[in-house]
Amino acid sequence: MANTAMSKRFLALTVIIFLTSVSHHTLIKYFRPAIPMMCSTTEVQRASKIQMTIEKIFIQIDQRIPKINITDKSKATSAKNSKVYLNNPKDSYCVGDHLTVQVDVYDYLGKKKTYGGDYLRARISTPELVAGSSGRIEDFNNGTYHIHFILFWEGKVNINVLLMHPSEVASALWTSRNEWHGYVDHLGKFTKPGEQSEVICGFDLDKKQGLCEYKDVRDEELFYCVRHQNFSCESLSEVKSWWRNDRTLLTPVQKSLFDNIRVEIPRDFPPINVMRCNHTGNTSVEERCKIGLKLEYPSGYAMKNMWYPKGCSTLTYSSLEELDKCLKGKFIHMFGDSIVRQWYEYMVGKIKTLQQFSLYEDNWSRQLFHLDIKRNMKMSWKRHTFPFISSSYQSWKEERTITREIDLIRGDKRTVIILTVGAHFRAYPIYYFTKRLYNIRLAIERLFLRSPETKVIIKTENTSEMKKNFETMSDFHAYVHYFIMEIIFKDLGVGFVNGWDMTNAFDTNALHPPEKVIANEVRMLMTYIC
Repeated sequence: MANTAMSKRFLALTVIIFLTSVSHHTLIKYFRPAIPMMCSTTEVQRASKIQMTIEKIFIQIDQRIPKINITDKSKATSAKNSKVYLNNPKDSYCVGDHLTVQVDVYDYLGKKKTYGGDYLRARISTPELVAGSSGRIEDFNNGTYHIHFILFWEGKVNINVLLMHPSEVASALWTSRNEWHGYVDHLGKFTKPGEQSEVICGFDLDKKQGLCEYKDVRDEELFYCVRHQNFSCESLSEVKSWWRNDRTLLTPVQKSLFDNIRVEIPRDFPPINVMRCNHTGNTSVEERCKIGLKLEYPSGYAMKNMWYPKGCSTLTYSSLEELDKCLKGKFIHMFGDSIVRQWYEYMVGKIKTLQQFSLYEDNWSRQLFHLDIKRNMKMSWKRHTFPFISSSYQSWKEERTITREIDLIRGDKRTVIILTVGAHFRAYPIYYFTKRLYNIRLAIERLFLRSPETKVIIKTENTSEMKKNFETMSDFHAYVHYFIMEIIFKDLGVGFVNGWDMTNAFDTNALHPPEKVIANEVRMLMTYIC
């Protein structure tokens, strides 16, 4: 009884905190419509759990981001006026040492900032070795940050800290993202013999007009199309969507802050000297990376176009064809977007015995399916369902969330499931991304109950170019996604390929990175599989 009472008090406190942390308009967006009365009691309880989990995670992320709406650009963070310096500098450091640098940020008037929330990115590098690694950022919420590095290699090591966005931009992006659904338009096609018609679709349409509702009651996934008087709702055959980068909620002052992105903050010290000290000992790693390791940042380092994970080693091979014994009999399912599709295309290009089985779709995001009769191996890629932004029509009847796809897989020691979710969700309120990931976690838990031998590998997003369309495609959104992924998939017993860390270490700055990065990501993948 005491535990029950305590749970109720915690629930009440959670809701009170949530109510005070967001605006009334945002609350409307976040509290989805209740599950219809036709649901069973079990379904209602499950839906309630989904909602409470989403709200709890929202609070954790929302507390990291300051709520600012400046009218004077001079009060925003200035990279030029900010400072990076070493804590307790030394003449030399040892391989394996942990190094902390401090960042103090100032506005354009030279005044020290009194709040945090700046979107920073940090990296150490040695150009002569083509080496790089990420730094973990600690925000003290007072204009001071600590950045934590691990010194993985010896030599002259540069330390670079970039101001990707000032906190004022981070606040604007977070607020505008969660205020509306106006960054993407959707169109559906109703079809019947000899006739078809296009209608407006989306996640948040005006309920006053007649709507067709497409819902997954258990998972609370909802999508709508305007009802057409000459077509039944069941005749929806295809859907497409596209970005509306002509729309914005940002003020002129907020927009002007995008003139300077990815700007280096000055440091007052030269490259540091890292040596292989006597106490360092043998730094070689013998244990192979395995499923179940937690998602870390930094998770390793890049050197001479190779990725070296922290605390474990990857498979050594010169060609995927060498992994014949491992690949034999494998059923590999990939779900996600074009980022994980790059893995698929890379593997198809390297495993010459894979033959494509055409599924007769003609758009770029069509499902892919390959067979290797010799190895009794099959491999498939399928897009995650909406939000999935593509200006070409996609079949609606074959759309399923990754959650439902996993539910359809029996699973066994031969089965591998690979997934990524992120880039297509950046233009929508964070509610949708959080709910989708949480439902995926529940599906993986169900999978492990019936088949604990099935291997699941999750890939994080990549850093990107960040040259345009900042409101919908800024890496700040992926930065938020990374934190949510850490929370939701913690202690799940899956494998992670940390593209967010790897692409920063390689310094590629491309949503679709070059083959050297893909090769290393796939090497991590094959290490988990084999």
